[in-house]
Amino acid sequence: MRMILCCLIGLFALKSCTAPTQETTNQADSTLQLQDTIRVLPEKIPDVIIYKDSALDNLARFVAGLPQLDSNSFTALESDHYWQEYKTAMDKNWNQMVESRLSKITSWRDSTLALHNDLLPLFYPFSGPDFLHANYLYPHAATYILAALEPIAAVPQLDTLPIADRDKFLDTLGVSLRDIFQKSYFITKHMKTDLKQVKGVLPPLYFFIQRSGHEFISQTFIAIDSTGIETKVDIKKLHWHKTPGVKLVVRNLASQEIKTIYYFSISISNGGLAERPGFVTFVTNHAPFNTFVKSASYLMHTAPFTSIKELILAHTENLFQDDTGIPYKDFKKNLGFEVQFYGEYVKPVKDFGDARYQPDLDSAFKTSATRQKLPFSLGYHWNSARQHYILVRRHHELDLSY
Repeated sequence: MRMILCCLIGLFALKSCTAPTQETTNQADSTLQLQDTIRVLPEKIPDVIIYKDSALDNLARFVAGLPQLDSNSFTALESDHYWQEYKTAMDKNWNQMVESRLSKITSWRDSTLALHNDLLPLFYPFSGPDFLHANYLYPHAATYILAALEPIAAVPQLDTLPIADRDKFLDTLGVSLRDIFQKSYFITKHMKTDLKQVKGVLPPLYFFIQRSGHEFISQTFIAIDSTGIETKVDIKKLHWHKTPGVKLVVRNLASQEIKTIYYFSISISNGGLAERPGFVTFVTNHAPFNTFVKSASYLMHTAPFTSIKELILAHTENLFQDDTGIPYKDFKKNLGFEVQFYGEYVKPVKDFGDARYQPDLDSAFKTSATRQKLPFSLGYHWNSARQHYILVRRHHELDLSY
């Protein structure tokens, strides 16, 4: 799709937005300057028509507790009292979440994250099936790469299931979403049980995609080979591969923007990445990208997760994270990054204890002259107004060589 610049800029501005890896070789006094890429939006081409996958979209709407848009095999099932109760409960939970969290994220995002290259691909490690917050923080990204341990499986064809099985599926899915509604994150021990009963990450992904105003164009089960190339695979053979994934292409109904969502069911520990060099190449091929990390159990504070940390540090343009992501000391000693503080730093919740307390980050929050408010709660401190995030932005050398 052709891209157009939102405004006409001069040669100097264009020159300063060159790729971050380009080095200045003949300017002795080049300065480090924080780079914000000018937003470019896809030009709409009216004669190109992309059709949705109606069967998939119908299934996803039913899973999301949304009424069908036309008459199909799910329409009659909407009169089932169990689906009606499910829809009512999901509507209530969704509306409460929009009011208490998502609407606040939207207002805040438009004056912060939207100013800093928000069209770049988004990498979301340790995500689980949480497309929800990835989308609300970065709604204009064309590509999302999610990676976590939770499994991928085909969703049952609910319109042909016995009614008791269908009702049980909806009930289990509703239960599996309880933590994201209330706490904003999935709890690992709950997911192990919940996702097994609803057959993996696709049902909650369907729910978030549909509820956030998208329709389905396609769904493809894929694997990444050793060179970083994605290949289509049969769902029955998906887990024969080291890097199983699913590729969801969706369209935002309001903006008509096309988005590609990748979810990979893999370990991103040092050992997991060493066994999957193709995944590292795949992610690197999407660089530069933005990164989002929340509720990540402080894994990147530990020795077994240094590789994923290094991957992010090497290729991310902007990193939005809470204290469970990359330790603050990794940015404090690196002059290539600038850190903006939001909210109020508080010690880790009792599940993690004092071992993950970061006194240097605590001090940085208290002494920062530019610290800003955070109007929403997102993460382990969900039951408190005291919450914190940092936006880590990469510096770029200004090229004045021309």
